[in-house]
Amino acid sequence: MPEGAARDEARTAPAVPEAEAPRAGEPLPSALTPRALALGSLIGALMCLSNLYLGLKTSLSFPAALIACVVGLGLQRALLRLSASRFGPPLSLRETSAMQSAASSAGYSTGGTIVTASVAWLLLSGHHPPLWALLLWTLLSSALGVVLALPMQRAFIRHEPLPFPSGMAAASVARSLHAGDSAGRQGARALGVGALGAGVFAFARDGLQLFPAAIALPGALLGVPLSELTISMELMLLPLGTGAFVGLRTGASLLLGALVCYGGLAPWLYGHGLLKETGYYGILEWSMWPCAAMVAGASFTHLALQRGLLRRTFGALLGARRSPGELPESTDVPRTWFLAGVVLLSVGLATLGAVAFGLPFQLGLLGVLLSFALAAVACRATGETDMTPSGTLGHVAQLAFGILMPGNTLANTVAASLSGNIAASSADLLTDVKAGTLLGAAPRQTFLAQLWGCVVGSALIVPVFYLLVPDVSAISEERFPAPSGFIVAGVARVLSSGLGGLPEVSRWSALVGALLGVGLVLLERFAPERARRFIPSPTGLGIAFVLPASTSLSIFLGSVAAALLARARPTLADGVTVPLASGLIAGESLVSLAILLVLGASS
Repeated sequence: MPEGAARDEARTAPAVPEAEAPRAGEPLPSALTPRALALGSLIGALMCLSNLYLGLKTSLSFPAALIACVVGLGLQRALLRLSASRFGPPLSLRETSAMQSAASSAGYSTGGTIVTASVAWLLLSGHHPPLWALLLWTLLSSALGVVLALPMQRAFIRHEPLPFPSGMAAASVARSLHAGDSAGRQGARALGVGALGAGVFAFARDGLQLFPAAIALPGALLGVPLSELTISMELMLLPLGTGAFVGLRTGASLLLGALVCYGGLAPWLYGHGLLKETGYYGILEWSMWPCAAMVAGASFTHLALQRGLLRRTFGALLGARRSPGELPESTDVPRTWFLAGVVLLSVGLATLGAVAFGLPFQLGLLGVLLSFALAAVACRATGETDMTPSGTLGHVAQLAFGILMPGNTLANTVAASLSGNIAASSADLLTDVKAGTLLGAAPRQTFLAQLWGCVVGSALIVPVFYLLVPDVSAISEERFPAPSGFIVAGVARVLSSGLGGLPEVSRWSALVGALLGVGLVLLERFAPERARRFIPSPTGLGIAFVLPASTSLSIFLGSVAAALLARARPTLADGVTVPLASGLIAGESLVSLAILLVLGASS
């Protein structure tokens, strides 16, 4: 999800009592049962594919931990109704934790940089890296993120317990479903209805071709047809679900950005000869620069204003010690595992970077060291706010490697991929450890389930990405806009050649975008509390410049629908908004993706 997007269910989740810790020497019942890992792998695979499709369409993603609990327990109960003797008793709470960890790792932490840095590599070089190389890179970097999070586990969950709202929400939902609460059943039904309805809708549109994906609107702005400005009415449910996730502020910011970019600046620039051509990619050649500058300016300003967060992050890491009452040592991940994992995975990544991606070995090791510091910041931010700034931290890595390797755009995208994957994977582990702790699972079992999810997600997402995007021509307005990939590629180009290589209108637009990003963050920081919700999100405003206007409009409509439901029926909204939105995203993306794969295989 974009930084700053709301996760209402995570933030309003009730407090969950922590499971009673066993006495020293008393082993925990195993959570890593074959059925828990198999169910987690299945759900993680579906979420992995769904997030890949969503990311290529909008550059957004939806969290997997919470939905994995709802889907996993709902699916297992359905199987039990079919044959209780074959599928055994219901999953225990500890098995649920392992299932959720494997699903979350496979569905969320392995694919974030596929739709950003890997797309940027394709745009800059014109071809994919070898499939085996990207698969290994994704696996090793996500696994290293899991390993590097181990010392942060003690710092941020035991020494200074942070809330990790999504982890608490997942534990709360798991307990509700185990207890048979009506709220849990209501959420499961909402997810099923959303997924089924969206899947049927997508099949009718893409499979049976009963109606188009978008309806062109008549009219023109400043002499430019609306269709050439990407202004149309999308017939898609996926962005509506996304709007329910991101919240009204981000949705309204996307609409405002689309109106400014496509409804004002783009036709004006074209009319004055400052824009070579219209259409999505004609406009994108200019609009990506104010977008990248606005997002980067806002991101770096956020970091600069969070000096306290940085100080608390590394203070907690240095000060963490085992305290009385903690889980016994036998349930922890052995220190030898951590040391061996760091050495082997770091050397493996540095070697792979040198062999397959042109990144010097010593700079690869330096990138791992930088990624550890950035992952600590990401974990802290996730624990406090439930937002993982992996995109921001990827830009920090790009800036560092722009200084270390000036002129090498491809190495710059590799740096963004390394830091982004490690940061997302580290934060995801701690979210799952938080849920597991509340459900009574051992950290060692959560760690192993998370590693298993890295294997499942990496083995699936890279080959499917190559099938969906066989070459650079697949990155298109009609198929996959992949706006975040353009941002990473644009930042790499600027760091390589400097702003002097850009047209003057792009340079001025980038300057205005950067100032606007910085200004909006400062305004939000120092404005009165009641006024902050009316300040546009710089992330939403910037991303709107690289999304088609029709997509921004659809996301806005989804956010309005969720806000109206929350206002009219707050209790109902708390129980169904997140599951229903997840169902809309998962149902449409999985069916559309399956149709694309079948059509690709037949051709």
